[in-house]
Amino acid sequence: MVRVSDKRERLLEAAKVLIYRQGLAQTTLADIAEESGVPLGNVYYYFKTKEDIATAVVEDYKSGVVETLRQLDEREADPKQRLVWFIKRLAAFKEEIADRGCRVGSLCQELNKDAGPLASRADDIIAAEIKWATAQFKLLGRKDAADLAVQMVATLQGISLLANTLKSPAVVGRQVTLLCEWVNGM
Repeated sequence: MVRVSDKRERLLEAAKVLIYRQGLAQTTLADIAEESGVPLGNVYYYFKTKEDIATAVVEDYKSGVVETLRQLDEREADPKQRLVWFIKRLAAFKEEIADRGCRVGSLCQELNKDAGPLASRADDIIAAEIKWATAQFKLLGRKDAADLAVQMVATLQGISLLANTLKSPAVVGRQVTLLCEWVNGM
């Protein structure tokens, strides 16, 4: 027998896949139910509206980013190496990025077209990355830490956009290398 939390998790994972593949606007609760294998009537037990499931997707992405950064802080003592690792993780998703773009960046872009409360919550994901990167640059003694953090995150998002536009995973690989060299040169 499937546990209650298993159905919710299947719905959430299906929503993440579909929203990434076709965008939030094009994704229906019926699509999510079909993708997850959970009957449509059961979806409403876990998520009353499409906005509820979109909120859950945003929160899941945010908690994943925050947890990744926390683990990195625990594993690596050198802030420069933390930044390099953060940059290199993009390369692990280069095929996916070339095919569909950045999961978080794409979602933020779509949600910000309506500028509702959910857009602000999604923006918090990228804001968390910038805040973390700012702290790393400060640990490196940089007075311009906030500007460097924005530049780094903006460059990562730009890499994702170009790789997707050009359908080229190689763009990710080459640009990640250059960005790591930039950080290592500090």
